[in-house]
Amino acid sequence: MKYLSSTWRTAARVLVLALVVTAIPLPSLAGDVSKPAPSPLKASIAKAAKTNIGALEQAKPAQPSQPADKSELGSPSFFKKPAGIVVLALVGGGIGYMAYSMSQDRIHSAAR
Repeated sequence: MKYLSSTWRTAARVLVLALVVTAIPLPSLAGDVSKPAPSPLKASIAKAAKTNIGALEQAKPAQPSQPADKSELGSPSFFKKPAGIVVLALVGGGIGYMAYSMSQDRIHSAAR
C-alpha cells in the first residue's frame, strides 16, 4: 500500500484547517440573533381564532346521531368484492408456500 508523502499530508491538513477557519464566522454573519423573528404560526392562529369564533356562535347544537347499520351503507365488505377475494387468495397462497418452504428447508452438504 502506498502512503502519501509528508508534504501532501501537510498540504491536506493546511487545506482542512483553512476551510474550518473560514467556516467558523459564517453563523455569526447569518443574521441578528438578539431579536426573535415574528412567528407566522401565532399570527395564523389568531386569524383562525377570529374567524372560528363567529362560526361557533352561529353553529347549532349537534343532534346525537345513531350509528348507521352496515346494511344501509350501500357497499359490500371489501372481502366480498372480487379484489378482496383475490387478496385473500394471494395471502393464503403465500402463507401456504411459506409453510411448505420452511418444512422443506434442509441443508444438503457433502460434509454432513
